Amino acid sequence: MKLSKYAACTLIALLIILLSGCSTLAGSDDPNIEKGVLDLTDWNFSSDGNIKLDGEWEFYWDRLLTYKDLDSEVPDLHVQIPSNWNTYQINGAKLTGEGYATYRLHVKTGLPEGTMMGFRTNVFSSAYNLFINEKLTASNGRVAAAAIDEVGEYRPQAVVFSIPSGEFDIIIQVSNFHYARGGFWYSVYMGSAENIQNFHDSIMGKEVFLLGALLIISLFYFAIYILRRELRYTLYFALLCISIAIGIDTVGQLIITRIFQGISFKTVILIWYCSAGWIVSLLISYVHELYPSKFSGVAKKLFLCNALLWQVLCIFTDPVFYTRFGQISNYVEISGYLCTVIIVAIGLKTENKNGRLNTISMIIVLVTYIHDVLYWTNVIKNDFGELFYAGLFLFIFIQMVIQAKRIKLFHENETAAELSFLQAQIKPHFLYNTLNTFVAISYYDMDKARSLLTEFSHYLRRSFDFKDLSQFVPLKNEIELAKAYSEIEKARFEERLEITFDVFEDLEVRVPTLILQPLIENAVIHGILPKTEGGRISISISQEVKFLIFRVKDNGIGMDAKKLLDVLRQGNRKGIGIGNINNRLRRLYGKGLDIKSSPGVGTEITWYIPLNSREE
Repeated sequence: MKLSKYAACTLIALLIILLSGCSTLAGSDDPNIEKGVLDLTDWNFSSDGNIKLDGEWEFYWDRLLTYKDLDSEVPDLHVQIPSNWNTYQINGAKLTGEGYATYRLHVKTGLPEGTMMGFRTNVFSSAYNLFINEKLTASNGRVAAAAIDEVGEYRPQAVVFSIPSGEFDIIIQVSNFHYARGGFWYSVYMGSAENIQNFHDSIMGKEVFLLGALLIISLFYFAIYILRRELRYTLYFALLCISIAIGIDTVGQLIITRIFQGISFKTVILIWYCSAGWIVSLLISYVHELYPSKFSGVAKKLFLCNALLWQVLCIFTDPVFYTRFGQISNYVEISGYLCTVIIVAIGLKTENKNGRLNTISMIIVLVTYIHDVLYWTNVIKNDFGELFYAGLFLFIFIQMVIQAKRIKLFHENETAAELSFLQAQIKPHFLYNTLNTFVAISYYDMDKARSLLTEFSHYLRRSFDFKDLSQFVPLKNEIELAKAYSEIEKARFEERLEITFDVFEDLEVRVPTLILQPLIENAVIHGILPKTEGGRISISISQEVKFLIFRVKDNGIGMDAKKLLDVLRQGNRKGIGIGNINNRLRRLYGKGLDIKSSPGVGTEITWYIPLNSREE
């Protein structure tokens, strides 16, 4: 199966992004941190901007040291930051995830004492204190040397401080007794106070916008599902958007902890880990609804069971235990995204029109997730950080385009089915009376009987014309059906019924089908026939600027305002009533029938068809 050129270009672009992330910071313009020292004497924070404090920091394991303590201490290692300490070895022994340590970086700025600077910190596992020399500048939770004393917290923040001199130490104490992997996970940014605050506000603003957009989208599709329960994929899509929003926040700015301040640290980790499993399960359920197959049905059940079992494991065990299986969880999630690609590929094989576009969106999700797994495990580094949730947002956007097409097609098919039903309605009494009329006329006027049979064949042909079930037909088709019906009725009721036509010359103009003839029929049955002496119906079609003006006028019995309102309200009853026609025109053009009627005088019905809105 060949992907379209658009899919290929998208894949190539994503691979370039992925590969670009493999370049380390050594090749960037930022000064290098070597052996715990960063020289920024040539760095201009106003013009050069913020700097990531990535590089070799001093690492002191199993010690929570202060500025004064460090004068007499020797580091166990110089470690590359960011990274988790589970990958470190001291004297040949690999460190465990649980424990505590101190990191130190000596910074040379050349700036005068009292210069206002700022840090932008993400999260550490599981609590930290950040000092400038001996002064505490930022913290999350409570750092401790024992699990019982530690309080974990994840809260990205921006902090401002004044430098004590041109050179100073950044000292970070970290403890971890709540998570399987501990350490200095993410980059810390340093810059001028204004730049850091702007940087932090930008990150927060982007996430708030993203979460708001996802929640609005989810509410919109929930509303669609409530109104149209048969569109089950809209329910899964709404739930998927909510899960993605939760997932984005738990690996992002943790706005949820700012809104619900009583939420525990363990609950934050629980939501983080469970959301990933539900995203995969709901994504597969969603694509299964779009492209059902045996494979998608099996995948849906398997990943639903996986999400439920993973949820149970996370609820009933400690985060230190279940977070050890994070790597396995990543592999399961990657396999889930692969399954979505396969499901869509099966849909593409069956010549589904949206298959290629869906394949592109699934590839985006897969590639960005693989990128982030490598980023989270510090295999790759880049300047733009995580991509997965941006990829998911792009996926959501593409899916909204696809769903808009599907909903449009759904309503078109529904309309076509309705029109098919209406076209097939030949009232038995009309059929019997018409045949009896032919028999009666044939006794005294065979030519007229033949002519009426011809008109009747035209009427039947148009009534049973199912080749084109669109809402629009050439004007000549509508006029032919209306004239055929009119001739038959005139033959049946003879001098009691007079029908005249004055029509627009361009008969190829496309107009909504089954509007004109049903309104003539209503005028005959409900307007003229109740009058003993009968009456007259005039049909006119004219052009005025960019509109076709249709008018059906009779001098029948008419109706009062209450009766007219009742007629218009009967839009949901079976048959082609005035109410149904009025509703159809409103849906198409925003304006329905203009009806003027007076008891004993007659009824005039007018409607307008924009010429520039007709289908070609």
